[in-house]
Amino acid sequence: MIAMLKPLMVQLQRFFIPIMIGLLLWAVWRTVVKKDFAVGLALYLALVLVVDSYLISGIFVPGMPKGSIKFSEVCALFLMLSRPAKPQTSIMRLLVVGLVATYFTLLFASVFRSEFVLSGLFEFRRWMIPQIVAFVVASRGFNGPQDYQRFFLCLTALFLMIAAFTFYDLFFERVILKSVMLDHGIYWFNRGKNRFGSFFMNPNYLGAFIVLVFPAAFVWTALEKRHRVYAWVGLLALIFSLVETQSRGAVLAFGIALLLLVVGPAGDLTRRRRIAFLVVGAIAFGVFMPGGYTKALKRFDTVSMEMETAEGRSRKTTWEYTMRMIGNHPVAGIGFGEKQFILFMKDYGFEGEFGAEALDAPHNSYLQVGVYAGVPALLALLLFNVLVLARAMLRAIFSKASHETATGFGLAVGSLGFLACIFTDLQLFTPHVGATYFVFQGLLLSLVTKPIEATVAEPAWSGAPLSAYLAPPVGPRTARTMVQQ
Repeated sequence: MIAMLKPLMVQLQRFFIPIMIGLLLWAVWRTVVKKDFAVGLALYLALVLVVDSYLISGIFVPGMPKGSIKFSEVCALFLMLSRPAKPQTSIMRLLVVGLVATYFTLLFASVFRSEFVLSGLFEFRRWMIPQIVAFVVASRGFNGPQDYQRFFLCLTALFLMIAAFTFYDLFFERVILKSVMLDHGIYWFNRGKNRFGSFFMNPNYLGAFIVLVFPAAFVWTALEKRHRVYAWVGLLALIFSLVETQSRGAVLAFGIALLLLVVGPAGDLTRRRRIAFLVVGAIAFGVFMPGGYTKALKRFDTVSMEMETAEGRSRKTTWEYTMRMIGNHPVAGIGFGEKQFILFMKDYGFEGEFGAEALDAPHNSYLQVGVYAGVPALLALLLFNVLVLARAMLRAIFSKASHETATGFGLAVGSLGFLACIFTDLQLFTPHVGATYFVFQGLLLSLVTKPIEATVAEPAWSGAPLSAYLAPPVGPRTARTMVQQ
Protein backbone atom coordinates (compact mmCIF):
# COMPACT_ATOMS: atom_id res chain seq x y z
CA MET A 1 0.00 0.00 0.00
CA ILE A 2 2.80 2.39 0.89
CA ALA A 3 4.55 1.65 -2.41
CA MET A 4 1.34 2.47 -4.29
CA LEU A 5 0.58 5.68 -2.39
CA LYS A 6 4.09 7.10 -2.15
CA PRO A 7 4.27 8.47 -5.74
CA LEU A 8 0.92 10.20 -5.18
CA MET A 9 2.06 11.72 -1.90
CA VAL A 10 5.26 12.95 -3.48
CA GLN A 11 3.18 14.80 -6.04
CA LEU A 12 0.87 16.25 -3.38
CA GLN A 13 3.81 17.61 -1.38
CA ARG A 14 4.36 20.41 -3.88
CA PHE A 15 0.88 21.78 -3.14
CA PHE A 16 0.95 21.51 0.63
CA ILE A 17 3.29 24.34 1.54
CA PRO A 18 1.78 26.81 -1.00
CA ILE A 19 -1.66 26.10 0.48
CA MET A 20 -0.34 26.71 4.00
CA ILE A 21 1.33 29.95 2.93
CA GLY A 22 -1.87 31.07 1.22
CA LEU A 23 -3.92 30.41 4.36
CA LEU A 24 -1.32 32.21 6.45
CA LEU A 25 -1.36 35.31 4.24
CA TRP A 26 -5.16 35.37 4.22
CA ALA A 27 -5.29 35.07 8.02
CA VAL A 28 -2.68 37.82 8.42
CA TRP A 29 -4.68 40.08 6.11
CA ARG A 30 -7.88 39.43 8.06
CA THR A 31 -6.10 40.05 11.37
CA VAL A 32 -4.10 43.16 10.48
CA VAL A 33 -6.21 44.92 7.83
CA LYS A 34 -9.75 43.86 8.76
CA LYS A 35 -8.99 43.59 12.49
CA ASP A 36 -10.88 40.31 12.58
CA PHE A 37 -10.28 39.11 16.12
CA ALA A 38 -11.86 35.67 15.58
CA VAL A 39 -9.62 34.78 12.63
CA GLY A 40 -6.67 36.37 14.40
CA LEU A 41 -7.10 34.21 17.50
CA ALA A 42 -7.13 31.07 15.35
CA LEU A 43 -3.99 32.35 13.60
CA TYR A 44 -2.40 32.96 16.99
CA LEU A 45 -2.95 29.33 18.02
CA ALA A 46 -1.58 28.09 14.69
CA LEU A 47 1.59 30.13 15.22
CA VAL A 48 1.97 28.81 18.76
CA LEU A 49 1.54 25.17 17.71
CA VAL A 50 3.38 25.05 14.41
CA VAL A 51 5.89 27.90 14.24
CA ASP A 52 6.88 28.59 17.84
CA SER A 53 6.79 25.06 19.22
CA TYR A 54 7.44 22.75 16.26
CA LEU A 55 9.66 24.76 13.93
CA ILE A 56 11.29 26.58 16.87
CA SER A 57 11.32 29.74 14.80
CA GLY A 58 11.28 33.31 16.04
CA ILE A 59 12.50 36.82 15.36
CA PHE A 60 16.25 36.67 15.75
CA VAL A 61 17.96 39.12 18.05
CA PRO A 62 21.75 39.60 18.09
CA GLY A 63 23.28 37.43 20.77
CA MET A 64 20.20 35.18 21.00
CA PRO A 65 20.84 32.01 18.94
CA LYS A 66 17.17 30.99 18.72
CA GLY A 67 15.58 34.42 18.87
CA SER A 68 13.82 35.94 21.85
CA ILE A 69 10.60 37.19 20.21
CA LYS A 70 8.03 34.63 19.11
CA PHE A 71 5.91 35.16 16.00
CA SER A 72 2.79 34.40 18.04
CA GLU A 73 3.65 37.32 20.33
CA VAL A 74 3.80 39.66 17.33
CA CYS A 75 0.37 38.37 16.35
CA ALA A 76 -0.81 38.97 19.92
CA LEU A 77 0.17 42.65 19.66
CA PHE A 78 -2.16 43.11 16.70
CA LEU A 79 -4.89 41.14 18.47
CA MET A 80 -4.66 43.47 21.46
CA LEU A 81 -5.63 46.30 19.11
CA SER A 82 -8.70 44.48 17.81
CA ARG A 83 -10.01 42.94 21.03
CA PRO A 84 -13.65 43.56 21.95
CA ALA A 85 -14.45 46.39 24.31
CA LYS A 86 -13.54 45.92 27.95
CA PRO A 87 -16.29 43.86 29.61
CA GLN A 88 -18.35 45.03 32.52
CA THR A 89 -16.46 44.62 35.78
CA SER A 90 -17.86 42.01 38.13
CA ILE A 91 -16.73 40.41 41.37
CA MET A 92 -16.53 37.04 39.65
CA ARG A 93 -14.27 38.33 36.90
CA LEU A 94 -12.01 40.23 39.30
CA LEU A 95 -11.69 37.15 41.52
CA VAL A 96 -10.78 34.81 38.66
CA VAL A 97 -8.31 37.24 37.09
CA GLY A 98 -6.77 37.80 40.52
CA LEU A 99 -6.35 34.05 41.06
CA VAL A 100 -4.77 33.59 37.62
CA ALA A 101 -2.40 36.49 38.33
CA THR A 102 -1.54 34.98 41.73
CA TYR A 103 -0.83 31.60 40.12
CA PHE A 104 1.63 32.99 37.57
CA THR A 105 3.20 35.40 40.06
CA LEU A 106 3.97 32.61 42.52
CA LEU A 107 5.46 30.50 39.74
CA PHE A 108 7.64 33.43 38.67
CA ALA A 109 8.76 34.07 42.24
CA SER A 110 9.77 30.40 42.53
CA VAL A 111 12.31 30.94 39.73
CA PHE A 112 14.48 32.97 42.09
CA ARG A 113 14.45 30.26 44.75
CA SER A 114 16.11 27.86 42.34
CA GLU A 115 19.85 27.26 42.34
CA PHE A 116 19.66 27.51 38.54
CA VAL A 117 18.05 30.92 38.11
CA LEU A 118 19.02 31.45 34.47
CA SER A 119 17.77 28.02 33.49
CA GLY A 120 14.56 28.65 35.43
CA LEU A 121 14.06 32.00 33.72
CA PHE A 122 14.50 30.39 30.32
CA GLU A 123 11.96 27.68 31.14
CA PHE A 124 9.49 30.23 32.52
CA ARG A 125 9.93 32.29 29.35
CA ARG A 126 9.35 29.24 27.18
CA TRP A 127 6.43 27.68 29.09
CA MET A 128 4.58 30.33 31.07
CA ILE A 129 4.84 33.54 29.06
CA PRO A 130 2.85 32.06 26.10
CA GLN A 131 0.13 31.05 28.56
CA ILE A 132 -0.01 34.51 30.14
CA VAL A 133 -0.21 36.15 26.72
CA ALA A 134 -2.90 33.66 25.62
CA PHE A 135 -5.11 34.39 28.62
CA VAL A 136 -4.74 38.16 28.33
CA VAL A 137 -5.59 38.11 24.62
CA ALA A 138 -8.60 35.79 24.92
CA SER A 139 -10.12 36.89 28.22
CA ARG A 140 -12.44 39.46 26.62
CA GLY A 141 -13.95 36.83 24.37
CA PHE A 142 -15.79 37.70 21.17
CA ASN A 143 -18.47 40.22 20.29
CA GLY A 144 -21.11 37.64 19.43
CA PRO A 145 -22.00 34.14 18.24
CA GLN A 146 -20.88 34.78 14.67
CA ASP A 147 -17.35 35.44 15.93
CA TYR A 148 -17.31 32.10 17.72
CA GLN A 149 -18.47 30.39 14.55
CA ARG A 150 -15.77 32.11 12.49
CA PHE A 151 -13.17 31.13 15.09
CA PHE A 152 -14.08 27.43 14.94
CA LEU A 153 -14.37 27.58 11.16
CA CYS A 154 -10.73 28.66 11.00
CA LEU A 155 -9.65 26.37 13.83
CA THR A 156 -10.96 23.38 11.86
CA ALA A 157 -8.36 24.12 9.19
CA LEU A 158 -5.74 23.72 11.93
CA PHE A 159 -7.32 20.39 12.96
CA LEU A 160 -7.04 19.16 9.37
CA MET A 161 -3.40 20.21 9.17
CA ILE A 162 -2.58 18.39 12.41
CA ALA A 163 -4.29 15.24 11.11
CA ALA A 164 -2.52 15.54 7.75
CA PHE A 165 0.88 15.48 9.45
CA THR A 166 -0.22 12.56 11.63
CA PHE A 167 -1.33 10.66 8.53
CA TYR A 168 1.83 11.49 6.64
CA ASP A 169 4.02 10.38 9.52
CA LEU A 170 1.99 7.20 9.93
CA PHE A 171 2.61 6.00 6.38
CA PHE A 172 5.61 7.96 5.12
CA GLU A 173 8.38 10.16 6.42
CA ARG A 174 8.17 13.73 7.67
CA VAL A 175 9.60 15.70 4.78
CA ILE A 176 6.96 18.37 4.12
CA LEU A 177 7.99 20.61 7.01
CA LYS A 178 11.30 19.68 8.56
CA SER A 179 12.12 20.78 12.07
CA VAL A 180 14.92 20.47 14.58
CA MET A 181 12.32 18.81 16.82
CA LEU A 182 12.41 15.73 14.57
CA ASP A 183 15.81 14.93 16.09
CA HIS A 184 14.35 15.04 19.60
CA GLY A 185 14.42 11.73 21.47
CA ILE A 186 10.74 11.89 22.40
CA TYR A 187 9.83 11.80 18.70
CA TRP A 188 11.89 8.73 17.82
CA PHE A 189 10.94 6.91 21.02
CA ASN A 190 7.20 7.20 20.40
CA ARG A 191 7.43 6.72 16.65
CA GLY A 192 9.15 3.40 17.30
CA LYS A 193 6.04 2.38 19.25
CA ASN A 194 3.73 3.51 16.40
CA ARG A 195 2.49 6.46 18.42
CA PHE A 196 2.26 9.82 16.69
CA GLY A 197 1.97 13.36 18.00
CA SER A 198 1.96 15.51 14.83
CA PHE A 199 3.30 19.01 15.60
CA PHE A 200 3.20 18.26 19.33
CA MET A 201 5.84 15.51 18.98
CA ASN A 202 4.70 13.89 22.24
CA PRO A 203 1.47 11.89 21.63
CA ASN A 204 0.24 12.62 25.15
CA TYR A 205 0.32 16.35 24.42
CA LEU A 206 -1.66 15.92 21.20
CA GLY A 207 -4.16 13.74 23.07
CA ALA A 208 -4.72 16.41 25.72
CA PHE A 209 -5.13 19.07 23.01
CA ILE A 210 -7.84 16.98 21.30
CA VAL A 211 -9.69 16.39 24.57
CA LEU A 212 -9.61 20.16 25.19
CA VAL A 213 -10.88 21.33 21.79
CA PHE A 214 -13.19 18.50 20.71
CA PRO A 215 -16.29 19.27 22.86
CA ALA A 216 -16.57 22.90 21.73
CA ALA A 217 -15.88 21.86 18.12
CA PHE A 218 -18.58 19.18 18.47
CA VAL A 219 -21.09 21.77 19.66
CA TRP A 220 -20.23 24.01 16.72
CA THR A 221 -20.66 21.10 14.29
CA ALA A 222 -24.04 20.16 15.78
CA LEU A 223 -25.29 23.74 15.43
CA GLU A 224 -23.83 24.25 11.97
CA LYS A 225 -25.98 23.69 8.88
CA ARG A 226 -24.38 25.21 5.82
CA HIS A 227 -20.79 23.99 6.41
CA ARG A 228 -21.57 20.81 8.33
CA VAL A 229 -19.58 18.50 6.04
CA TYR A 230 -16.45 20.59 6.55
CA ALA A 231 -17.04 20.59 10.30
CA TRP A 232 -17.59 16.82 10.36
CA VAL A 233 -14.33 16.24 8.51
CA GLY A 234 -12.57 18.31 11.17
CA LEU A 235 -14.08 16.23 13.98
CA LEU A 236 -13.14 12.96 12.31
CA ALA A 237 -9.62 14.32 11.81
CA LEU A 238 -9.37 14.94 15.55
CA ILE A 239 -10.61 11.43 16.38
CA PHE A 240 -8.17 9.89 13.89
CA SER A 241 -5.32 11.81 15.52
CA LEU A 242 -6.43 10.77 19.01
CA VAL A 243 -6.42 7.09 18.02
CA GLU A 244 -2.90 7.39 16.62
CA THR A 245 -1.63 8.90 19.88
CA GLN A 246 -2.71 5.81 21.86
CA SER A 247 -2.59 8.08 24.90
CA ARG A 248 -4.32 6.27 27.76
CA GLY A 249 -5.07 9.35 29.83
CA ALA A 250 -6.45 11.23 26.83
CA VAL A 251 -8.63 8.30 25.70
CA LEU A 252 -10.14 7.98 29.19
CA ALA A 253 -10.74 11.73 29.44
CA PHE A 254 -12.23 11.73 25.94
CA GLY A 255 -14.72 9.05 26.99
CA ILE A 256 -15.74 11.11 30.03
CA ALA A 257 -16.12 14.21 27.84
CA LEU A 258 -18.38 12.33 25.39
CA LEU A 259 -20.59 11.20 28.26
CA LEU A 260 -20.89 14.76 29.56
CA LEU A 261 -21.68 16.00 26.06
CA VAL A 262 -24.65 13.64 25.94
CA VAL A 263 -26.14 14.14 29.40
CA GLY A 264 -25.18 17.74 30.20
CA PRO A 265 -27.21 20.95 29.70
CA ALA A 266 -26.06 22.23 26.31
CA GLY A 267 -28.22 25.30 25.76
CA ASP A 268 -30.39 25.03 22.65
CA LEU A 269 -28.56 21.88 21.51
CA THR A 270 -31.06 19.18 22.44
CA ARG A 271 -30.00 15.86 23.93
CA ARG A 272 -31.69 13.93 21.13
CA ARG A 273 -29.68 15.84 18.54
CA ARG A 274 -26.44 15.26 20.42
CA ILE A 275 -27.09 11.51 20.63
CA ALA A 276 -27.92 11.38 16.94
CA PHE A 277 -24.68 13.19 16.09
CA LEU A 278 -22.63 10.82 18.25
CA VAL A 279 -24.24 7.79 16.62
CA VAL A 280 -23.50 9.16 13.16
CA GLY A 281 -19.95 9.95 14.25
CA ALA A 282 -19.43 6.43 15.63
CA ILE A 283 -20.67 4.92 12.36
CA ALA A 284 -18.39 7.17 10.30
CA PHE A 285 -15.48 6.31 12.60
CA GLY A 286 -16.11 2.58 12.13
CA VAL A 287 -16.37 2.94 8.34
CA PHE A 288 -13.35 5.15 7.73
CA MET A 289 -11.12 3.75 10.46
CA PRO A 290 -11.89 0.06 10.99
CA GLY A 291 -10.05 -1.32 13.97
CA GLY A 292 -9.53 2.17 15.36
CA TYR A 293 -11.35 1.42 18.62
CA THR A 294 -9.11 -1.58 19.31
CA LYS A 295 -5.99 0.41 18.44
CA ALA A 296 -6.97 3.28 20.75
CA LEU A 297 -7.30 0.87 23.70
CA LYS A 298 -4.30 -1.29 22.81
CA ARG A 299 -1.89 0.28 25.31
CA PHE A 300 -4.24 -0.39 28.23
CA ASP A 301 -3.25 -4.05 27.95
CA THR A 302 0.35 -3.22 28.90
CA VAL A 303 -0.32 -1.17 32.05
CA SER A 304 0.54 -3.91 34.55
CA MET A 305 3.66 -4.98 32.65
CA GLU A 306 4.94 -1.39 32.46
CA MET A 307 4.38 -0.91 36.19
CA GLU A 308 6.48 -4.00 36.93
CA THR A 309 9.38 -3.14 34.58
CA ALA A 310 9.57 0.64 35.13
CA GLU A 311 11.29 0.25 38.52
CA GLY A 312 12.25 3.63 39.90
CA ARG A 313 11.37 5.60 36.78
CA SER A 314 7.64 4.95 37.13
CA ARG A 315 5.17 7.76 37.70
CA LYS A 316 4.08 6.24 41.00
CA THR A 317 7.61 6.32 42.44
CA THR A 318 8.27 9.84 41.16
CA TRP A 319 4.98 11.05 42.63
CA GLU A 320 5.95 9.64 46.03
CA TYR A 321 9.23 11.56 45.99
CA THR A 322 7.45 14.70 44.80
CA MET A 323 4.93 14.48 47.63
CA ARG A 324 7.82 14.28 50.10
CA MET A 325 9.30 17.47 48.61
CA ILE A 326 5.95 19.26 48.84
CA GLY A 327 5.53 18.07 52.42
CA ASN A 328 8.92 19.54 53.34
CA HIS A 329 8.39 22.79 51.36
CA PRO A 330 4.61 23.35 51.41
CA VAL A 331 4.51 27.14 51.30
CA ALA A 332 7.14 28.23 48.79
CA GLY A 333 8.12 25.02 46.98
CA ILE A 334 11.62 23.97 46.00
CA GLY A 335 12.05 26.42 43.11
CA PHE A 336 11.24 26.49 39.41
CA GLY A 337 12.82 24.33 36.73
CA GLU A 338 13.69 20.81 35.66
CA LYS A 339 17.30 21.09 36.86
CA GLN A 340 16.09 22.09 40.31
CA PHE A 341 13.73 19.11 40.43
CA ILE A 342 16.48 16.67 39.41
CA LEU A 343 18.79 18.16 42.04
CA PHE A 344 16.24 17.55 44.80
CA MET A 345 15.52 14.03 43.54
CA LYS A 346 19.22 13.27 43.89
CA ASP A 347 19.40 14.89 47.32
CA TYR A 348 16.44 12.78 48.46
CA GLY A 349 18.39 9.63 47.50
CA PHE A 350 16.41 8.55 44.44
CA GLU A 351 19.40 7.39 42.39
CA GLY A 352 20.92 5.58 45.33
CA GLU A 353 17.71 3.71 46.05
CA PHE A 354 16.84 2.66 42.50
CA GLY A 355 20.14 2.90 40.64
CA ALA A 356 18.49 4.85 37.85
CA GLU A 357 18.54 8.47 36.70
CA ALA A 358 15.71 10.58 38.07
CA LEU A 359 12.99 11.92 35.81
CA ASP A 360 13.18 15.66 35.18
CA ALA A 361 9.52 16.29 36.13
CA PRO A 362 6.80 14.65 38.25
CA HIS A 363 4.64 13.89 35.18
CA ASN A 364 1.66 15.32 37.00
CA SER A 365 0.92 19.00 36.36
CA TYR A 366 -0.71 19.52 39.76
CA LEU A 367 2.27 18.08 41.61
CA GLN A 368 4.61 20.07 39.39
CA VAL A 369 2.91 23.33 40.36
CA GLY A 370 2.98 22.35 44.04
CA VAL A 371 6.61 21.26 44.09
CA TYR A 372 7.84 24.30 42.17
CA ALA A 373 5.84 27.08 43.84
CA GLY A 374 4.13 25.53 46.84
CA VAL A 375 0.59 24.69 47.87
CA PRO A 376 -0.70 28.31 47.56
CA ALA A 377 0.05 28.31 43.82
CA LEU A 378 -1.70 24.95 43.44
CA LEU A 379 -4.73 26.23 45.33
CA ALA A 380 -4.89 29.31 43.08
CA LEU A 381 -4.88 27.06 40.01
CA LEU A 382 -7.58 24.77 41.38
CA LEU A 383 -9.77 27.56 42.72
CA PHE A 384 -9.94 29.59 39.52
CA ASN A 385 -10.81 26.45 37.58
CA VAL A 386 -13.53 25.51 40.09
CA LEU A 387 -15.03 29.00 39.96
CA VAL A 388 -15.11 29.23 36.15
CA LEU A 389 -16.38 25.69 35.59
CA ALA A 390 -19.03 25.92 38.32
CA ARG A 391 -20.26 29.21 36.90
CA ALA A 392 -20.35 27.70 33.41
CA MET A 393 -22.47 24.78 34.57
CA LEU A 394 -24.86 27.05 36.47
CA ARG A 395 -25.22 29.20 33.36
CA ALA A 396 -25.91 26.13 31.26
CA ILE A 397 -28.61 24.95 33.68
CA PHE A 398 -30.39 28.18 34.53
CA SER A 399 -29.81 30.53 31.58
CA LYS A 400 -32.21 30.64 28.68
CA ALA A 401 -31.17 28.21 25.95
CA SER A 402 -28.96 29.93 23.39
CA HIS A 403 -26.04 29.27 21.10
CA GLU A 404 -23.62 31.01 23.45
CA THR A 405 -24.86 28.85 26.34
CA ALA A 406 -24.13 25.77 24.23
CA THR A 407 -20.68 27.13 23.33
CA GLY A 408 -19.90 27.76 26.99
CA PHE A 409 -20.99 24.23 27.83
CA GLY A 410 -18.64 22.82 25.17
CA LEU A 411 -15.72 24.90 26.43
CA ALA A 412 -16.40 23.78 30.01
CA VAL A 413 -16.54 20.08 29.09
CA GLY A 414 -13.26 20.41 27.19
CA SER A 415 -11.62 22.10 30.18
CA LEU A 416 -12.81 19.33 32.51
CA GLY A 417 -11.37 16.70 30.19
CA PHE A 418 -8.09 18.57 29.96
CA LEU A 419 -7.84 18.86 33.75
CA ALA A 420 -8.21 15.07 33.89
CA CYS A 421 -5.42 14.62 31.32
CA ILE A 422 -2.88 16.70 33.20
CA PHE A 423 -3.14 14.42 36.23
CA THR A 424 -0.75 12.00 34.50
CA ASP A 425 1.43 14.39 32.50
CA LEU A 426 2.93 17.88 32.36
CA GLN A 427 0.84 19.64 29.69
CA LEU A 428 0.59 22.77 31.84
CA PHE A 429 4.36 23.10 31.47
CA THR A 430 4.39 23.19 27.68
CA PRO A 431 4.14 26.24 25.41
CA HIS A 432 1.63 24.77 22.93
CA VAL A 433 -1.01 22.85 24.91
CA GLY A 434 -0.75 25.20 27.86
CA ALA A 435 -1.34 28.27 25.71
CA THR A 436 -4.34 26.62 24.01
CA TYR A 437 -5.83 25.80 27.40
CA PHE A 438 -5.57 29.40 28.58
CA VAL A 439 -7.10 30.67 25.32
CA PHE A 440 -10.12 28.44 25.96
CA GLN A 441 -10.21 29.44 29.63
CA GLY A 442 -10.18 33.10 28.63
CA LEU A 443 -13.07 32.55 26.21
CA LEU A 444 -15.00 30.62 28.83
CA LEU A 445 -14.42 33.35 31.42
CA SER A 446 -15.78 35.96 29.01
CA LEU A 447 -18.95 33.89 28.49
CA VAL A 448 -19.68 33.08 32.13
CA THR A 449 -19.19 36.68 33.30
CA LYS A 450 -21.37 38.19 30.58
CA PRO A 451 -24.66 39.74 31.74
CA ILE A 452 -27.47 37.20 31.43
CA GLU A 453 -29.57 39.45 29.22
CA ALA A 454 -26.77 39.66 26.66
CA THR A 455 -26.99 35.94 25.98
CA VAL A 456 -30.78 35.58 25.72
CA ALA A 457 -31.37 36.81 22.19
CA GLU A 458 -28.93 36.53 19.36
CA PRO A 459 -28.86 36.46 15.56
CA ALA A 460 -29.20 33.10 13.85
CA TRP A 461 -26.16 32.12 11.81
CA SER A 462 -26.55 28.50 10.82
CA GLY A 463 -27.98 29.20 7.41
CA ALA A 464 -25.75 32.15 6.58
CA PRO A 465 -23.47 31.97 3.54
CA LEU A 466 -19.72 31.65 3.94
CA SER A 467 -19.30 35.35 3.17
CA ALA A 468 -21.24 36.16 6.34
CA TYR A 469 -18.71 34.23 8.43
CA LEU A 470 -15.78 35.99 6.81
CA ALA A 471 -17.31 39.47 6.99
CA PRO A 472 -15.69 42.03 9.30
CA PRO A 473 -16.52 41.37 12.95
CA VAL A 474 -19.57 43.03 14.48
CA GLY A 475 -18.73 45.90 16.78
CA PRO A 476 -20.08 46.17 20.32
CA ARG A 477 -22.63 48.86 19.44
CA THR A 478 -23.93 46.91 16.47
CA ALA A 479 -24.07 43.73 18.54
CA ARG A 480 -26.22 45.45 21.18
CA THR A 481 -28.56 46.71 18.51
CA MET A 482 -28.96 43.20 17.10
CA VAL A 483 -29.67 41.83 20.56
CA GLN A 484 -32.35 44.42 21.13
CA GLN A 485 -33.95 43.54 17.80
